[in-house]
Amino acid sequence: MKFDTILAKAGYLPDTSNQVWARPDYTGIAYSDGDEIENRIGAIIANAADLSVFSIELATGVTDWASLYHLSGNRANILRPFTETFADRTVLEIGAGCGAITRFLGESGAHVLALEGTARRAAIARSRTRDLSNVTVLADRFEDLSLPLRFDVVTLIGVLEYAPLFTKGEDPPLHMLLKARDLLKP
Repeated sequence: MKFDTILAKAGYLPDTSNQVWARPDYTGIAYSDGDEIENRIGAIIANAADLSVFSIELATGVTDWASLYHLSGNRANILRPFTETFADRTVLEIGAGCGAITRFLGESGAHVLALEGTARRAAIARSRTRDLSNVTVLADRFEDLSLPLRFDVVTLIGVLEYAPLFTKGEDPPLHMLLKARDLLKP
């Protein structure tokens, strides 16, 4: 499944420089591991020939916790027991970060819509999945996401704990979980 037509109808445009979809006026959320770290991770990924989950090339770029988090194949272990269930399924990944889990989902054969709130991280996630045509990256706030789609799987890995920072309402984690549930197919 390609998400392009649905995203275009919803008012999103692809940025031809980084292949990330976003609304024309989208500025992103205020979340970052810091410019130096994210620029370094972005450069490591941009210059890598092997982008796979178990890339030795990317693993050599691990020098600290942040690079371990974003480059290690170990992050995929949280979903590895479900690998076979992702093939040909639609997956909404909420909070794609720099694409570690996105990459795994794409390699598993899922049709992935990777949602990331920061434009830079969305660009890094797309760079990490640049050779996977079954992955689409969207820069937007989950709170603002409104698409006529329902997904087979919705993930919130390393995201729910940040709900109070980026979600309005009396109980942000509950609000986020309810919205995620509403995006699932019956």
